[in-house]
Amino acid sequence: MTGNKTIDTVILGLALLATGAAVGTFVYTEKIYKKPLPKDEIELTSLKNDTKGLSKPESLKLDKVTINIPSNTRRLRFLDVQIHLVYFKPDDRSALEEISPVINDIIIDVGSQMEPDELNSIAGKLIFENRVKTKINNYFNRPVIKELFYTKFVVQ
Repeated sequence: MTGNKTIDTVILGLALLATGAAVGTFVYTEKIYKKPLPKDEIELTSLKNDTKGLSKPESLKLDKVTINIPSNTRRLRFLDVQIHLVYFKPDDRSALEEISPVINDIIIDVGSQMEPDELNSIAGKLIFENRVKTKINNYFNRPVIKELFYTKFVVQ
């Protein structure tokens, strides 16, 4: 302390006041104040208003494909995948629909060359996506596929 009784009393009083304010804030926010629950109707309308300008990308849904994967054990391993192809231009959809058997062959070819452990990882899924996109775009000799979305991706 400073040695001056008046200053020491003022400092002690300010410290007690600050401690009381901090304790009071904690008690009020944790025990007294209750945040109102959100109302479903209000939240739904605000969500609709927030997403009004957004649009989902157009995509071509491919049939589910089951691919046998090489395995070091005697156990049969396979990849069960369903893919949506997101294309750049709307007129690319008809071209993709025409070559859907070729696309399925590309998916089977790429998937059968990868190991099950590799396909189970996120990096493996990205590699699989990149290889499929590259092969499809090389088939057309121009960029046609923007992205691949998996609606089902099971490695058994």
